[in-house]
Amino acid sequence: MNFPRVIYRGMPLDNSWCRWAVYRVKRRNNSTNIRFTGDTGSGKSWSALSVAEKIAKMLGTKLSKENIYFSITDIIDKVARDEPKAGTIFFLDEQQVGASSKDHNTVRGEAYTAFMSTVRSKRYIFISTLPFADMTIKKVRRLFHLEIETQGIDFTNKTVRTKPRMLDHSKTKDKVYRKRLLIVFNDPSTGLTKTKKLDTWDISKPSDEIIKIYETMKQEFQRKLYKHLADKLKKYENRDNEEEVPKAAASSIVEETLTDYQKGILKYMREGVKRQKDISLKLEEDGFVSTPPKVSQNIKWMRKKGVVILK
Repeated sequence: MNFPRVIYRGMPLDNSWCRWAVYRVKRRNNSTNIRFTGDTGSGKSWSALSVAEKIAKMLGTKLSKENIYFSITDIIDKVARDEPKAGTIFFLDEQQVGASSKDHNTVRGEAYTAFMSTVRSKRYIFISTLPFADMTIKKVRRLFHLEIETQGIDFTNKTVRTKPRMLDHSKTKDKVYRKRLLIVFNDPSTGLTKTKKLDTWDISKPSDEIIKIYETMKQEFQRKLYKHLADKLKKYENRDNEEEVPKAAASSIVEETLTDYQKGILKYMREGVKRQKDISLKLEEDGFVSTPPKVSQNIKWMRKKGVVILK
């Protein structure tokens, strides 16, 4: 079985996985797609930013706000508009929000798949974070080369303990092999060539400068996201409130099975009151505790009891 490897002439240096990623871009003319997974608060964004900074430094550049994104749409737009140079780093935080979810039919999901599968020749480095890998569609998951699982922050040493594995997707089976990095080095004390597999990686904190930039951008992203979610919920709730209720009819026997609240609903439906919101307001005037969703639910129960809804 072939393992990813980094070869040193002397003793191994720090951040060998970053060197592996840079080698793919500079020597193999390939892209490198890295995802960070882990529980909330385990250090995903922190360590991902740090790795992005280290790779940028190895490539002779500096990570900035121009490399940080919260939407795959913005990344695609950037590539289409400016055609960034090889080695450009794209950091996508909260991928499960910014890159949509497992809905295979969404335009965003299809665009994400097409983008990730066609930028190999451009030699970009794509780094993303999300709690679980299966929060994205399978076609996208198969396009990642390295998964780094965060296991917690060491606040004393200011590092994040991680478990990095190269992803080797089988071409014939629905299976992925996770491989450790093989480090080959020459021990100057003995003159012998030695090898070791990197099981864990303690990633140091990113610079204070990039943390400040990231936190400012994330707060703005969250503000817009929460407003968007609130607007969607309001629209949904208003739809319930504005929903028209048809007239109803019930026999005297059926009416006897209704609660006082349901009898009130039946009364106003007979009078031609059409909206659940208006029925709820009238019921409140009658002394009932009422909401439009409560009206809607009771209408369903009334149907089951035999109330005939007239179209």
